[in-house]
Amino acid sequence: MKKSFIAGLACLSLTVSSGASMAVFASPSTSSQATSTDNGQSTLRPISSNVSVIAQRGASAFGPENTYAAFKQAINRHADYVELNFRMTKDGHLILMNDDSLAATTNAKQLYPDRAPWLVKDFTLEEIKRLDASGARHEDKEKEYKGHRVLTLEEAIQFVKEKGHGKVGLYIETKAPNVDPGMEEKLVETLKKYNALNNKNLVFESFSEDSLRKLQSLAPDVKRIQLYTADMLQGKDVFQEFKRISDYAAGVGPSQDLVVPTFMEAAHENHLLVQPRTVNTQDDMVSMLSLGVDGEFTSNPGQLADLMEKPFISHGVASGDVTDSSATLWARTNGPAKVQFEISTDSSFRHPIVKTGLARSEQDYTVHMKVDGLQADTTYYYRAHALSSDYSVKGSFKTVPEKNSLKPVTMVWGGDTGGQGQIPPYKSFQAMSALNPDYFLFLGDSIYADNKTPAVPNPPSQTVQDYWAKYKENRTDAGLRSLLQKAGTYAIWDDHEVTNDFSGPSQPLTPTGLRAFKDYWPISSERSAGDKLYHKYSWGNTMDMIMLNNRGYRSPNTMADGPDKTMLGQEQLNWLEQQLLDSKAKVKFVVTTVPISIPTGKKDVRDGWANGNNADPNDPTGFENEFKKISDFIIEKGIKNVYFVSTDVHFAEVIKYDANHDGKTDYHELISGPIGAVKINPPALDPTFGPESLYAEGNFFNFGVFRVDPAKNQAGVEIRDENGKVHYSQTFQLEN
Repeated sequence: MKKSFIAGLACLSLTVSSGASMAVFASPSTSSQATSTDNGQSTLRPISSNVSVIAQRGASAFGPENTYAAFKQAINRHADYVELNFRMTKDGHLILMNDDSLAATTNAKQLYPDRAPWLVKDFTLEEIKRLDASGARHEDKEKEYKGHRVLTLEEAIQFVKEKGHGKVGLYIETKAPNVDPGMEEKLVETLKKYNALNNKNLVFESFSEDSLRKLQSLAPDVKRIQLYTADMLQGKDVFQEFKRISDYAAGVGPSQDLVVPTFMEAAHENHLLVQPRTVNTQDDMVSMLSLGVDGEFTSNPGQLADLMEKPFISHGVASGDVTDSSATLWARTNGPAKVQFEISTDSSFRHPIVKTGLARSEQDYTVHMKVDGLQADTTYYYRAHALSSDYSVKGSFKTVPEKNSLKPVTMVWGGDTGGQGQIPPYKSFQAMSALNPDYFLFLGDSIYADNKTPAVPNPPSQTVQDYWAKYKENRTDAGLRSLLQKAGTYAIWDDHEVTNDFSGPSQPLTPTGLRAFKDYWPISSERSAGDKLYHKYSWGNTMDMIMLNNRGYRSPNTMADGPDKTMLGQEQLNWLEQQLLDSKAKVKFVVTTVPISIPTGKKDVRDGWANGNNADPNDPTGFENEFKKISDFIIEKGIKNVYFVSTDVHFAEVIKYDANHDGKTDYHELISGPIGAVKINPPALDPTFGPESLYAEGNFFNFGVFRVDPAKNQAGVEIRDENGKVHYSQTFQLEN
């Protein structure tokens, strides 16, 4: 059996130091000190000590299925189990055959042309033994495989037992017990005959519950796996279904498309192994391993066995904080390893830049690599692999245009993933990826550390391992991995990266949440230095994206608003004003993780800028005093084309502002979301800064698209639903 790194590393006992924190932050609590990279409660990890490599019908990618050739290849390629399935002949013999028709894998059509549809149950063993089982599925290798015969169950048991030296297990499926009554009794008799029934490496599997229950009575000590198709689970509560079957099954064998975090949670909570089928590419194998499966059915057992032996890239790659000459690359392995990045303007990686970093337990085996000296406005390809493994993951990004250039830009933004019972996968990421944006802005609440999910079933998150588990959970989303691999990413935190509506300086868990946030996003050293997180990124002179840190410096939400209350801190506020004043870009795109005029939080503890005096005129909280300084500065300095962008509120809205009530628009606010959290409808706006809603829609998953076309002197916004359908589109003529 192959020892899984995923299982093995969960048992590590390592002492690591806490990440650096802002000077104003509370000191990290003892609970944030890491003693293991595993949080001890995630259901997205194997419940078995070994992840099983199950060669489906043998290594059927390298030999005709259910034949000696396929079984030999499986054993040579280090499979833990050889899976085989059988049917009953007309005269009561058990033969290896997956399909009900002999025509699928033999030359039955040619040898018996008048006996369609060539069902196994209509042929005797003697007739079947005349067939060539080289396989219609291997026509390209007909000569190489010619001469293989259909095997009996007895022949298969003896072969695997002899050639596997007793170390390779048998994983036997009963195919059609309703068609072949009595097959379970014959199976058990055959296993007893060859002293294989008591083998600890014997497993029974079936789509038929009746068959498994019969096998339970005939051979109660043998593990039984209930196979599932999507149709079998349609309309069912998986938690109740798995609780029900746990009295006869030791595990489940779903089609791999069914395996998502909720499925894993339901199975593992009921102590059921999860062994998906049929997983034939290493990308898919790694995807399943990231979800914590206990084994995989595959036609390529060697590839899966290789992954089990040494660390590999386990949760994709990403690029971020891209400039005109640099980028930060990111990857994660499933254990300590040296990670090599190759970067090139050529997708075949001729003459690449090569960088190597270490994946350490202190950062949960994440690696960040700064790459300098890049050319502006250029597409770069990169790939990463643990030096101990041949498996690599590729990505790409585009550097921003030169400083004074005017090039069009398209970006997507969104936030709010993993809240209020919404679990990956999220369809919006696939829709974003399909647009091939220049970059992606993940605008806060990239996890919900304080909400129950399969990664942290007993919230809130308390340790850095809990926070790490949340990020790994969201990285199981294939759509998110795809988006991160094809576009540069800029990520900023909001409250749920730590806990709901927190204030950085006064929340003891802030250093722990911030540490995990920085570990799991491709954040540049310039932005992470001093934990400031705020920064400006320019797309030539087309757009300046001014990212704010709305959490790290704020006064407590309960504090009454006034001149001493701050969300940004004086240093960041001064920096924001200077960036706005100095910007020569056509568009000033200000990233704020809380909205301007939508009251958030609760009465007397407002979390956003607005105090909600439209709802309660006596509420003294909020941060309007500080935002008035920003608003007044924009108006007094005559700064044009300012667009504030946000998420946070779980609905979409586009707002224009006439803050000084002179009948002219002073700035806009663009809000999208959620990607994967509770959906609500828009409330009334706080009137303080003269908002006018141009569009508002709730109760749907969505994301935003923002474009700037300098040639037309226009900016445009779209709100799209999770399927990519446009719900709102507006073009703005830019002011000179």
